[in-house]
Amino acid sequence: MALPLCACTVVSPAYASYGKYEISQNMYEYWTAYYKARFYSSFAEYGLVDGEYDESVWDQTVDGEKTLAEQITEHVDSLVNEMLVCAQIFDRLGLNSDASVNKQISDTVDGLIKSDMNAAGSRQELNGILGAYGMNTDTLRRALEYEAKASVVSDRLFGEGGEHAVTDAEREQYYQSNYHRAKHILIKNDVKYVLDDKGEPKMNIYTGRYETEELTDAEKAEKQKLAEQILQRCKNGEDFEALLEEYNEDSGMTVYTDGYFISADSLYDTKYITAVLTSQPGDVQLAETSYGLMIIKKYPLDDGLWKNEVNSVFFSDMDANIIAQKKLTVFGEEYKQIQRNEEYLKGYSLKNIQPLDSRLIYSEQ
Repeated sequence: MALPLCACTVVSPAYASYGKYEISQNMYEYWTAYYKARFYSSFAEYGLVDGEYDESVWDQTVDGEKTLAEQITEHVDSLVNEMLVCAQIFDRLGLNSDASVNKQISDTVDGLIKSDMNAAGSRQELNGILGAYGMNTDTLRRALEYEAKASVVSDRLFGEGGEHAVTDAEREQYYQSNYHRAKHILIKNDVKYVLDDKGEPKMNIYTGRYETEELTDAEKAEKQKLAEQILQRCKNGEDFEALLEEYNEDSGMTVYTDGYFISADSLYDTKYITAVLTSQPGDVQLAETSYGLMIIKKYPLDDGLWKNEVNSVFFSDMDANIIAQKKLTVFGEEYKQIQRNEEYLKGYSLKNIQPLDSRLIYSEQ
């Protein structure tokens, strides 16, 4: 870390630059590959995609306006903007001469590269993976140094005690503007638990999971009938909470007693999200989701429920999203000064960049 980032050898032309700092095309493609793999992994985890990897997924739209390819490109571009601006701010704050900060960055980068080498199997194997993007461990170090410096600057400016730290008033405003609250009664309509001699769910001692078996067509029809009956009872004025306690098969509802908090970008079943976002408080409707049949009731968004520790799982990204919005204001004028290689962009296509080897994604976890 004794040398500034700009003094490192760049093995490919610049993709973007600001002042003396440059992000190379290789690094840009590496970050694109990284986020393609990471996003796809999330889609698969939440059942939004299945089967073998298919590039056509990036043509899909989630918000009805931008394709997933466009969203990833915007995400990576925003990171590039932030890293270039933060590299300049790092110098302005005098952090480039702070030995303890530079050691922290060096140790962080060393740890990440070591983790990647362990995941790949060796330095040679890691260089082989990175080679697909014109990278090696040296250019990876340069990219990770940009990330680490941006993280330090972000923490100094937007972290606790920082000049632009997130306030509770900003959290409440974001919560009210972006979230919806709902409770549901889940009726599983695909499988049922295998019961032991005592009538209790039977657990497989090797997997630690309860054993299940697929429902018959007749049983599935009974589940559908039950769900429709519960929906009608709700509409007839019966107490939803009482019906939930009697029929619900989702253990999550016993933990999150305030309900589930959903935003437009929640990684959850799309039919569930649509049902919640398009309804009004008090509305009850039935949706067939990937989890089963769900009788969903939308609830008012009571003030301050984001503060409840039990609900924190729904708001894990809230501060980061608020900070991202604040950065557009704080860094906005500097973002406008960033130069991009227009000739490179003419021939660029996200689909031509293969997702990063998943071992390097999971090496961070």
